Amino acid sequence: LERAKDRIREITRRNRGVGLDRMITELNSFLTGWVTYFRHAACRHHLKDLDGWARRKLRCARMKQCKRTKPLVDFLLRQGVPHASAWVTALSGKGWWRLSGSPAAHQAMVQPWFDSLGLVNLAQRHATLQA
Repeated sequence: LERAKDRIREITRRNRGVGLDRMITELNSFLTGWVTYFRHAACRHHLKDLDGWARRKLRCARMKQCKRTKPLVDFLLRQGVPHASAWVTALSGKGWWRLSGSPAAHQAMVQPWFDSLGLVNLAQRHATLQA
């Protein structure tokens, strides 16, 4: 599990200079192989935790790609976050990782949003492999 997290950290580094779509492509490639290897293991709880952690890493990377306050507010507003909440989040002095756990980030980048980008859901993938 720690080696998997280290690899996910490498793929989702915020200073790599690659787009979110390429990050998701590389992450999908790694995660599908990893889940396939552990398809017979009883690890659904670990997979749910790892899936949520990886989504938070991607939220963090996406928010960092906005770089400044106004583009971050515009992104959050486009995703349906209320105006006041978007500004409070963007003007916060907290770091990118802390902001990625904020309610506004969770409201903007929900599971269907990640599904539309093509991110693999680990728990669902594991369940289909076991069936």
